[in-house]
Amino acid sequence: MSSRVLKSITVISVPYHVGLRASPMHRSRISEGPDYIKHSGGLLSVLRDRGLPVHEIEIPPAQAPEFEGEISRTFELIRRVSRAVTAARDSASFPIVLAGNCCTSVGVASGLLGSEDLRNAPADALGCAWFDAHDDYNVPDTMVSGYFDGQGIAMMAGECWRALVASVPGFRPLALRRVVHCGMRDVNELERARVEGSDMGVVWGGVGDEATSGKVDFAAGMRKELAARFKEGDDSAMLVHLDVDVIDPSVGKASAFEFPGGLFEEDLTGCMAAISEKTVPVAFTIASFDPLYDGDESAKRLAALSIKGVGVVLDGLEKRGLLQTSKQ
Repeated sequence: MSSRVLKSITVISVPYHVGLRASPMHRSRISEGPDYIKHSGGLLSVLRDRGLPVHEIEIPPAQAPEFEGEISRTFELIRRVSRAVTAARDSASFPIVLAGNCCTSVGVASGLLGSEDLRNAPADALGCAWFDAHDDYNVPDTMVSGYFDGQGIAMMAGECWRALVASVPGFRPLALRRVVHCGMRDVNELERARVEGSDMGVVWGGVGDEATSGKVDFAAGMRKELAARFKEGDDSAMLVHLDVDVIDPSVGKASAFEFPGGLFEEDLTGCMAAISEKTVPVAFTIASFDPLYDGDESAKRLAALSIKGVGVVLDGLEKRGLLQTSKQ
């Protein structure tokens, strides 16, 4: 892993759901999450207050007739994200990707693996901390819901849509033993069995009484899983992926897919601190947030907590001397 010192932040917006932006003809409000977090949520202001240059990129739409249908549009957006992430890393910038869909992180991982820091490293040089109430490890042959965005981790691991993921610049299958999934709880029996049969580490969310008591020690679970997968002092690169529905719905409901038993503020910040101590975060994705689902006060709380998670990661990089600000 390169000890490159980063000198800016690049915010990459991917404001689409099923490859489409919200419009009078397509009222998917999850695609409105990136703009909300950037502006109403205050991400840009928070980042600029750190004394770093902040660059903004918005991925343009993948339009018909060249890209027709959800799958074609989505993969073209993933390809464009990969190129943007590689360009950011190669210019010594930390990518923060704001996305409508979780599978956007397939592009983030590919862009990282295609960057100067990692393109000559083995694929297992990159790890992933995936925060999500859902497993996102489905494949078409076992998926009964038909929800395409529930396959992001399986795509990253090269277990499905192989021809299309191979078309993403920089793509190499991610080793599941380097993946720690935190907050998973809304899964059926088939999904749970598939996850438990994999090499992926899991910090399970609350179930039953735990779902309302807040008794799960997510940070301790994260530290345990990281210790089992990353050697002390090896400075492995880490992609951090935050689906906002991992946060407990008593804090705020991120979307129609909310489920009890999730993380509270101390859980999220504790996990981010553990990740920053054990590994080197190289990109951060925030995804799948509908700011209109549960009202403005809920949206403000969720955006603020998500941004606080980013801040903990950036603080960790600054402490290591890997993120240079004008205040230093």
